Amino acid sequence: MEDEKKLVKNFDSALYALPIKMQECLLSLPPKIKIATSEIRLRADKPLILTVGGAPMWVGKEGVADYLPPKSPIFVAANEINEIYINLCNHSVYTHEDEIKQGFIMMKHAHRAGVCGTVFSGGVRDICSINIRIAKEIKGSADRIISAFDGKGMLIAGPPSSGKTTILRDAVRQLSENFGKRITVIDSRGEIAAVSCAIPENDIGVNTDVITGAEKADGLLCALRTMAPQIVAFDEISTEREVDMIMEGLHSGVSVITTAHIGEGRDLVKRPVTARLLKSGAISKVVILNRVGGNVEILNAKDVTSWQ
Repeated sequence: MEDEKKLVKNFDSALYALPIKMQECLLSLPPKIKIATSEIRLRADKPLILTVGGAPMWVGKEGVADYLPPKSPIFVAANEINEIYINLCNHSVYTHEDEIKQGFIMMKHAHRAGVCGTVFSGGVRDICSINIRIAKEIKGSADRIISAFDGKGMLIAGPPSSGKTTILRDAVRQLSENFGKRITVIDSRGEIAAVSCAIPENDIGVNTDVITGAEKADGLLCALRTMAPQIVAFDEISTEREVDMIMEGLHSGVSVITTAHIGEGRDLVKRPVTARLLKSGAISKVVILNRVGGNVEILNAKDVTSWQ
């Protein structure tokens, strides 16, 4: 019951940038809808759509939600998109310039907003759609994989919205809190720890340090040079340089826990970055998640590298 209340509060905390009437409507949704929602999708002159259980769900002005269009759906006007964008930037687009160039805005409470519009050298303008991704802190979500962690590297892979970051966060918490591991989190997008005024809003354990805002490869280098971690953890491995830093850590006795976007398991050996990571020996276990949750498959990295 306590976890359910927290998930409802999580949903509510992601609404602060929306127009008041829109907030009121979403706040009135049933708790079961709020708990199951992973995204709030806002498009100019289009209906507001929630992603619930991996499927689109319409929201009516009466505060109801359904997989079929209601009689009076909430529409998002073009001027409201601009208002939401300015609110997300806390009325200072300049201070979020580096994030916006990468297509997202770091929100309060570890939520993240993806933005689409006209890309130019200074960032994005003429914003036409915003996708608010709801951060979820679920203690115990890593229970199924924590016993498989053997002190060596672990890669958590799955499609978008399959729970990779949620499980990564809880794995960090458990390894730090229950096993006393010294961990440094590279939280480039603020989604893992949600540091605010130097204090993590999410529970990541008592023996965990956080580097926020740095590019992942730079953060890894800083952690290896200054923090003497036993484990480094970060989200969404994507570059060769990140693999280089992981290898640097491997040769220094530091293991890694990270995540990767895939459509299916075999994508791990098709993507150059993850294929190289698996062959490097820095990863011992691979965790594969389903599209909407459910079964979790835990494999030896050596077995995965043999896939064609």
